[in-house]
Amino acid sequence: MNDAEILELLRRRGALLEGHFKLASGLHSDRYVEKFRLLEDPETTARLVGELAERVRRYEPEVVVGPVTGGVILSYEMARQLGTLAYFTEKRADGGMELRRGFDVHGRRVLLIEDVVTTGSSVLKAAEAVRAAG
Repeated sequence: MNDAEILELLRRRGALLEGHFKLASGLHSDRYVEKFRLLEDPETTARLVGELAERVRRYEPEVVVGPVTGGVILSYEMARQLGTLAYFTEKRADGGMELRRGFDVHGRRVLLIEDVVTTGSSVLKAAEAVRAAG
């Protein structure tokens, strides 16, 4: 699947919105990806994640980690397609993130996956959680 085909798939699912959007970060954009238009359709989600999986397989991740909400679904599907474990981070009271529930990343090659990235702050928090856990 090439980039044009991915964009067409996003449009068909009603996930690629065009106009003026104020993002949660406070930034503005003329495009917005409504991730839940993708995540509500398991077949489309599996297809898109499969494309990503082929691009990252060479790194041989042992665990896939995604931040809570959209990242949980994506980490599960990516792990399923790569044949690895799927973990997720959860928010702490101070706004950071952490791995709970006995998730063990110590000494493992971790692939971090996120649903939508604007400023990268939640990805950085998730990466910090993974580093702190080992």
